[in-house]
Amino acid sequence: MAVSCIIACGGNSSRMRGTDKLLYELGSEPVIVRTVKAFDKISEIGEIIVCTKEEKIEEYKDILKRYDIKKPLKFAQSGATRQKSVANGLKETDPAFDYICFHDGARPFVSEKTIINCIEAAYRYKAAVVCVPVKDTVKIADDEFIKSTPDRSCLFSAQTPQIFERGEYLNALKKAQKSGLSVTDDSSILEAAGVKPFIVIGEYENIKLTTPEDLITAQTMLNLSKNEEKAMRIGHGYDVHRLVEGRKLILGGVKIPFEKGLLGHSDADVLVHAVMDSMLGALALGDIGKLFPDTMPEYKGACSIELLKKVTEVSKEKGYRISNLDCTVCAQAPKLAPFIEEMRKNIADAADIDFEKVSVKATTEEGLGFTGEGLGISATAVVLMEKA
Repeated sequence: MAVSCIIACGGNSSRMRGTDKLLYELGSEPVIVRTVKAFDKISEIGEIIVCTKEEKIEEYKDILKRYDIKKPLKFAQSGATRQKSVANGLKETDPAFDYICFHDGARPFVSEKTIINCIEAAYRYKAAVVCVPVKDTVKIADDEFIKSTPDRSCLFSAQTPQIFERGEYLNALKKAQKSGLSVTDDSSILEAAGVKPFIVIGEYENIKLTTPEDLITAQTMLNLSKNEEKAMRIGHGYDVHRLVEGRKLILGGVKIPFEKGLLGHSDADVLVHAVMDSMLGALALGDIGKLFPDTMPEYKGACSIELLKKVTEVSKEKGYRISNLDCTVCAQAPKLAPFIEEMRKNIADAADIDFEKVSVKATTEEGLGFTGEGLGISATAVVLMEKA
């Protein structure tokens, strides 16, 4: 069962003091784009129809074509009333789709969870409406005086999406058109026909942008969301390799003059290996052995700096980049101080970050342990990663 989604954008934005709320940019995207994209990623949605004023159609088309909208996207002219707009939108829908979804274009914060819950409820009950419980005590007035106070426990604020089985809705719409019924939401049409839509509990964040104050609220919500996305992830990496004769000593991508080198399948750059492990650990992607197994011949003698570039690309695909990196190399010999700055530069370049974000330190083990005895070199790395 597939769903046709009609996005209602026919309002005048009369309470926005001259601002077209659907073209208002939240972050880097207009409201209409955010709303369409919310439904574009839902697999059950088969098509999207934007219903707006005739003079706005070409403008909305031009804006939406700049974005990668995957669903079939159609446009319909809105009418003078909700029912006329809906009727025009319905003409553009594919009759093969069993369900019709209505959503306000000015509700850009609708979540995937809310949409899916409403679709599932509509499949089960033929009519479903997203609502949230009323928070405030409501008063019924008679002129300027309170007449009564209804029980708040049975009061809900209707939102969108509202989703109905096609035949059920079309029958109710015909009855509404014959009676001249005027409504402010689509579920009222079914209610008038004796249908009781199922209530899907939504989210208070699914606000409708109606006044300039709502734009301030929306911008605040967006900023809070961005802060959450920028939550840091911390990773720790550790690696050790044995020192042997007949191998080059490479640390941080630098060839260091020494009578021994590190043993390994690749160039055994223990410092860069620790860096990669810290990055992969921060993103819960395992370790370099999983990404570059030593059973693969293409990694024999591989340059670890080049492997770091690949790990950086993987991190970017996951939406993260390094915010800060702190590394320590433990080696009794040779002295590494003269090579530290070049190591930092190589790592920064490979990780595509500023030089100042990379710290490399070197220390000895005062003759203790395998590193202190000159049997090997170890390295640790701690990385702080943030949303790119």
